[in-house]
Amino acid sequence: MPGNGAADPGASGKPRDPEALDRIRERALRLLARREHGVKELGDKLMRRAGTHPEDVREVVQGLADRELVSDRRYAEAFARDAVRLKPRARRLLVGELVGRGVPAPLAGRSVDAVFAEEEVDDAALARRLAEAYLPRIAGRTDAARWRRLAGYLQRRGFDNERIYEVCSAILPEVDAGAD
Repeated sequence: MPGNGAADPGASGKPRDPEALDRIRERALRLLARREHGVKELGDKLMRRAGTHPEDVREVVQGLADRELVSDRRYAEAFARDAVRLKPRARRLLVGELVGRGVPAPLAGRSVDAVFAEEEVDDAALARRLAEAYLPRIAGRTDAARWRRLAGYLQRRGFDNERIYEVCSAILPEVDAGAD
């Protein structure tokens, strides 16, 4: 009955636990105290708890988003910043990873661009930095093998063929890309 303080029925028709929102909110705040989370990621983590109603989670996450305690923008920028510093990869790969984690594509792109500007890097600088750090791992191999391995490494980090050729040509100038 509305207005008598009884729990509203959930989507499943079962009465909802009146303390459920408080427990979900407390768990969400503990998760957010550790690190930034995106809206989707936080909702997914909160849903993993057995017996959690999706409507309760949506209500809590929306309330946190309304109060700007959870933000896809902050999450995307923190993710991109960590990626640039700890495991650099191409812009397009970072944007794709963020989209896969539930961040809207336009926001993911703007966030990665903002971090690249803040860190004063771009795809060319990251690719070159990665290539130079990778060179000792391929030392002692034939020139063609060094070229192939470096190109494969950069490709796995999301760089396009044009960028890979540019970096490999600059760092391994003695090797003809077509040689085997």
